[in-house]
Amino acid sequence: MSHDSMTPAGTATARRIIVVYRADLPMMTRAKGEVQFGHAVAGLLHQTDAALFAAYMADGQPKISMEVGSLNDLLRIQAKAFRRGVTAFLVEDAAHTVFDQPTITCIGLGPMTKTDGNSITRGAKMRS
Repeated sequence: MSHDSMTPAGTATARRIIVVYRADLPMMTRAKGEVQFGHAVAGLLHQTDAALFAAYMADGQPKISMEVGSLNDLLRIQAKAFRRGVTAFLVEDAAHTVFDQPTITCIGLGPMTKTDGNSITRGAKMRS
């Protein structure tokens, strides 16, 4: 695709991926979180149709990292995504390293517009 076909990343129609983490998992290190982020993005893109994938790539592949306080908050976000028709991918860690049992760590959302992302993640905060 040509550069002219790109949608500016800050616009409401630019596609983006948002990964929302659980803040209630203190044993999840920054490095472990980055691996979970990769699982979320890979899971989403595996489910994305060719046209949406191409649009996301043309928009510069923006990704946003957020967090919520609990698994229940994450599941509410999943339900909102489902209602809006946005792809959601729950990441469940297999407990090979950090966790002692399989644990849902985050959810990937999208690719979607900024408008959908804001609606789905209302109440979540940016991850620092």
